[in-house]
This record gives sequence, C-alpha cells and structure tokens, in this order.
Amino acid sequence: MKKALEAVNALVLLVMFVITMISVVFRVILEVPASWTEELAQYTLIFLTFIGAASVMRDEGHIAISVVIDRLGKRPRRAVRILNRLLMVPFLAVLTLGAWENTRTNWTVGLPTADWMKIGYMYLIVSASGAIMIVYTLLNLYQDLFRRRPAAAERGGAA
Repeated sequence: MKKALEAVNALVLLVMFVITMISVVFRVILEVPASWTEELAQYTLIFLTFIGAASVMRDEGHIAISVVIDRLGKRPRRAVRILNRLLMVPFLAVLTLGAWENTRTNWTVGLPTADWMKIGYMYLIVSASGAIMIVYTLLNLYQDLFRRRPAAAERGGAA
C-alpha cells in the first residue's frame, strides 16, 4: 500500500506543478487572473500533505523530537512507544470520523471558482488518510507488543 500511496502522491505533485504553471502563464503571459488555479493548488497541497502523512506512518518517518526518548533504556523506550501509539489511535479516529462527517456534508458543495471540484473530495482524502494511518499505527503497535521488528529509532531511522 505504501508504494501505491507514493505513486498517488507523485501524481498529485505533478498536477500541482501543472496547475501552478498554468497560473503563472495566465497571470504573467496572458495577463488574465485565474483564481481557480490558486484554489486547486491549495487543494493539491492538502492532498499531498495527508497522503504523504499516511505514507510515512508505516515506517515512522514523521519528524520527531526524541531527545528524552533517546536517553531512556530499551524497555522504557518501548513502553513510551506503545503508550504513544495507544494515544495516537483515538486522535486519528476522531480526525477520520470528523473528516468523514464533513465529506458527507460537503460532498455536493463546489469551490466558488471551480464548481466541478467539490469540497467533499478534500475531506474524503483526509478521512481515507486517517483510516490508513490508524491501520499503520495498529500494525506498528502489534509489532511493538510482540517484538516482530525493532522500532525505527532502534533501526537508525525510517527504513
């Protein structure tokens, strides 16, 4: 699934680049404002952020400040990782369920400048990414509990 997420993110990045280039052409060369390009670029940035966040969750690739954790022994570090995952799951569940409710509420609401692009699409991406992050967090928790693999910090970072 990680490879698929990375492929989708690469495609979204390409779309964002094309939209930004169109914006520049319209504004600088044609001297015609195209406000729809700004909104679509913002949406692609949101898509990139959440799809990317889901993608790096599996390998624990998120930025972390681990000054205190690094000073702990192996067992306390493992306990903190497990506690961290247990705290993350409810947060991600609230994020996912809230985004799903917003998806349902805004599914037919279009952007002011591009009516074909629905606000619900953004919330759908947030909801799907949250669900993927929950799955990855639970997989990492399972592996921490049953010692299937060392944590990213013990492996020397994200693999």
